[in-house]
Amino acid sequence: MAMKRNGKSPASSASDEKVMFFKDVSLGPHETQLRFRLIHFWEARNPVKKTLIGLEMLLIDEQGSVIQGFIPPGRIKKYLPDMKQGSVYKLINFYGSKNKPMYRVADHIATVSFTWNSELSVLLDIPISFDEDRFRFHSYEDFEANCDLKGDLYGKH
Repeated sequence: MAMKRNGKSPASSASDEKVMFFKDVSLGPHETQLRFRLIHFWEARNPVKKTLIGLEMLLIDEQGSVIQGFIPPGRIKKYLPDMKQGSVYKLINFYGSKNKPMYRVADHIATVSFTWNSELSVLLDIPISFDEDRFRFHSYEDFEANCDLKGDLYGKH
């Protein structure tokens, strides 16, 4: 296979495309492939103006690493119809943007941001296994009801 000038080899088929793991995601543009399971997604809104900022996501890869994802408001309609919690996806072309500490839901320094040329597709034949996630989202009422307990706020489920 011929090498491009930037030293990266072009992908010739879906089976030999290079897959990047979340631990390797850095800041800046990426033309490689990510494979992940969508744990959860929600609308991010400006708390003062109540305007839509984008769609936030929590993603897990086949190594069990978790990263935050983000879709800007202008691109939500393109991707939302195919998104379902628990489904596994392939994403090609994305931007590693700096994770904002105030809105951080994952430890990774970067957020996987969808760009104008991002390609998202559902993976039906999954040759790899994804760890079961152990995330549970609680409402404020749940949290408030359990805050006076001694020890852990929540038992193991």
